[in-house]
Amino acid sequence: MKIYKYILAGVLCLLFTKTNAQSSLKRSKQTHRFHYLQANIHAGFLFDDDVTRFDLSTSGPKNRLVYQYYAKNQRLLQKGYIRSVALKSFKSRVSLDFLGSLNESSSFSYQLKLQNVGWSFGTKWDRTSFFVGYSNIKLGHNPKIDPVTSFIANSLSLDLGFTQDLGVSFKTAISEKYDFEAAIYTGGLLRGAMVTYSPNLTEEEKMTTDTFEFFNSDYKASCLITARIGSPLFKSFEYGIIAMTGKVGQGIDERYFTRLGVDMVKKVGEKVKFEAQVHGGPNSYMERENSIDLAFQNNFEFYLNGTFIFNTSNAVLFNFPNNDNGTGTKGNLVNSLSYVVSPHTRIRLNHFYNYGNINNANSGLTFQLVMGIGKR
Repeated sequence: MKIYKYILAGVLCLLFTKTNAQSSLKRSKQTHRFHYLQANIHAGFLFDDDVTRFDLSTSGPKNRLVYQYYAKNQRLLQKGYIRSVALKSFKSRVSLDFLGSLNESSSFSYQLKLQNVGWSFGTKWDRTSFFVGYSNIKLGHNPKIDPVTSFIANSLSLDLGFTQDLGVSFKTAISEKYDFEAAIYTGGLLRGAMVTYSPNLTEEEKMTTDTFEFFNSDYKASCLITARIGSPLFKSFEYGIIAMTGKVGQGIDERYFTRLGVDMVKKVGEKVKFEAQVHGGPNSYMERENSIDLAFQNNFEFYLNGTFIFNTSNAVLFNFPNNDNGTGTKGNLVNSLSYVVSPHTRIRLNHFYNYGNINNANSGLTFQLVMGIGKR
C-alpha cells in the first residue's frame, strides 16, 4: 500500500512542477518591442574657395534627432516557424533634422522626415523574404563595419539625387551560391520632408516661403526598378551583376534611364572590408540633350584595436553628353576616423572633398558625435 502512496505523491509533485513551469514561462514573455533614440551632431571647418568658416556640415550625416520603433511578430516568436508567409517585424524610423548656417539665423529650419518605415516578411522557403515600405534603395551590396550613422560616399546619391524610396523589395535563392534580388520603387515620392518649420524668415522670404510647409509630393508618375543576381549576404567575398531602370526627376531633369553594372565586397573577418561598385547607362531627357552616365564607388574600412575604425570612400559620376560638349564630373571623397566609445556612441573626425559640379562646400574638416539610448 505504501508504494501506491509514493507513486501518487510523485505524480502530484510532477503535475505541480509542470504547472509552475508553464505559468513561469507565460509570465516571462520574450521582449518584442524596442524603442531607440539617437542624436547626431556634425559641425566643423568648411573651406569654400578662399573662405574658411566654422559651421554645420554641408555634407554627410545631418544634424538630427532620430526616433526608432521596432517590433517583432510575437506570435511568430512563440510559434517558432513559418507555415508559408508571415510578417516578421515592423520598423518605424523618423528624424527631426536641423538645417541652416550658424552664421545666418534666418537660414535655420527644422524638418520632420521619414528614414525607414515598413514591414519585413519571411517565408518558409530558404533565403526568401520581402519588404514593403520606405527604405534605402537596394542597388548592390553595401555592408558597413560601422553602421552607426557613418559618413560614406555614395554614387547612387550623385546619380539619382536620393538614396531612399518607397516600394517593395524581394529576395530569393536561385541556387546554393546565388540569390536574386529585385525591387520596384515610386521614383522619389517621399524624398521630401513631411513638415518643414522655418521660424526666422525675413520679410522678403515670407513672400515666397511659409513658416510651416507640409509635404507636397508633386508626383509625376515616376518609377524605379532595381535588380541583382549574385552571391548572398554575409559571405566573405560577395559579387554580383546589378541593374536599374526607370523614370525620375522633374522639369529640365526629368528623364528615362537605364543602368547596368557590377558590385564586389571582400571582407576579412569583422576587421577589414573593401567594397567596389560600377554602373552606367543612357539618359533620355524630356527637355534637354541626352547623355550617358558612368558611376564608380569604392569604400575601405579597417577596424583597429577594437577601438578605432578608419574609413575612406570615393564616389564619382561622369556625364557624357551626346553633343560632345565636354564631360561633366561630380565626386565625393570622404575620410573618417571613429572612436568607439560604446555600441551606441561614436566620436568622429571627418574630412570630405567635393569636386566637380557640386553645390556644397568644396571641402571640410568636421567633428561628429553620435549618441544613442534604448534598444534596437
